[in-house]
Amino acid sequence: MILAVDIGNTSTVCGVFEEDKGLRAIFSFKTQECVSPEELLLKLKGFLELYSLTLRDIKGVCIACVVPPVLNWWIEVGKRWLVREVLVASAETVPIKIDLKYPAEVGADRLINALAAWEKYRSGLIIVDFGTATTFDCISEDGVYLGGAIAPGPGTSAEALFRKTAKLPRVELENPPESAIGKDTISAIKSGFVYGFASLTDGMIERLSKEMSSFTQAIATGGLASIIVPYCTKIKKVEPYLTLEGLYFLWKRVKP
Repeated sequence: MILAVDIGNTSTVCGVFEEDKGLRAIFSFKTQECVSPEELLLKLKGFLELYSLTLRDIKGVCIACVVPPVLNWWIEVGKRWLVREVLVASAETVPIKIDLKYPAEVGADRLINALAAWEKYRSGLIIVDFGTATTFDCISEDGVYLGGAIAPGPGTSAEALFRKTAKLPRVELENPPESAIGKDTISAIKSGFVYGFASLTDGMIERLSKEMSSFTQAIATGGLASIIVPYCTKIKKVEPYLTLEGLYFLWKRVKP
């Protein structure tokens, strides 16, 4: 079995893939530096046991990380207790063409999403990832990563609004307002974020697609996709496990 690890700014999501059977287990926890690699090992062991899996079942580890200080803990755990070799996604290891001025600057998660989307759709795509940041990634019809755009994530923006204003309350975005015209402060804030980010998303997709030679569709992923996408007109498909699937694709292509 292959352990795919997506280490994001807010949370770390892990998926266990079984050969020819797909995703066997998925779990997540808050991204933070551990006291020791043993602490991380125990945490991982506990989650695996929930799915009747053991550390010995893991035969490979593939990681995408945007928090460099945390990456070293995972590499040490992988090499000391799980497998002899750990594959880390980067511009050097992800086998796709990158049409950027500085390829090394692009986040590993964005490249992995591009790889997964290309493997699944084989067409000109825009991938929208609703996470701590909202990222837009463009893939050509030939599978070339063209670049994209980065905007604040809905949750990040909501937290900033709460911290920078004296009277506006902290609002959860899971339950959207009934209409765009808010009749109280909470519904007005929800309207601004839910409908506002949906409009931002549609607008960016329209603008980006005009600069692509071939565009077929836009797909979405990320923790907040289920909240924003229902109010978007340009996205028809949500791929909740796109990054994990991309890590599994990467392992199969690089590590036979």
